[in-house]
Amino acid sequence: AALLPLLLFVTYPQTTQSFTSVGLTHQRNKTIIKMGGWSETWKDILNGGPKRWKVDDVEAKRKALTHITDATSTSSDTPLRILCPLAGDDQFVHYAWSQGHDVTAIDIVPDALKAMRFQFGENNKEDWASSTSNNGGGVVWKHKSGRATLYEGDMLMKRPELQSSFDVVYDKDSFGALSLEMRQPYCQRLSEFTKSNGIVYVEVKNKESGREFGPPYHVERNDLMEETSFGGAFDYVNALGEVYPLNMGGMRQMGHILRRGLRK
Repeated sequence: AALLPLLLFVTYPQTTQSFTSVGLTHQRNKTIIKMGGWSETWKDILNGGPKRWKVDDVEAKRKALTHITDATSTSSDTPLRILCPLAGDDQFVHYAWSQGHDVTAIDIVPDALKAMRFQFGENNKEDWASSTSNNGGGVVWKHKSGRATLYEGDMLMKRPELQSSFDVVYDKDSFGALSLEMRQPYCQRLSEFTKSNGIVYVEVKNKESGREFGPPYHVERNDLMEETSFGGAFDYVNALGEVYPLNMGGMRQMGHILRRGLRK
């Protein structure tokens, strides 16, 4: 029984809502996230299969947004541009949008983003317009409100149009789900996309046992702030402690706030 979670880890899709082992391919000297079997796993989730580590509690999303607005020193009604990398169908995207913020999500699994679009209403075809990214970065979906954009493609691709665009990054478990060698390119992209003085709200797992195994990996402040991770461009601001309880024995959901340094 103790081995079961480790066996399950390798079957889950790599998004902020669930996990899988991560495949790497090197193409034109770039690190690319490969979809692999993630599409089939998402079909299982969306067809009523096990939810893995999805958190669908809107109260948890409300708390996350409160932590974010507190960290940005803005009033709750000040619109923020928020990036949600490896988002899956995380309800935070819709919740933050419903509170007046401008949200952008990136995920490689089409079914996950399709499910997310339905959170915005049943008029999927009328409310969303799609186009192909100019730099080969996949399909881009834009909501008619002008405040929600979904990138259906690789998070690790360079996207010049997103350079210095975001006040906030919302990272639910993405950092802790990535294999160790993928942390550097992931954090590099976030440093490019985040405005100077922008913040990262990051949730990670603390594990009582099996800390050397993952995903999900056991993550603490020192892991986040490695020079090859967030430490190269971000400052550590605050430890939030346990942000909400999990229905998973031996794991706690911990929150941290980081701030993007000034560009030189």
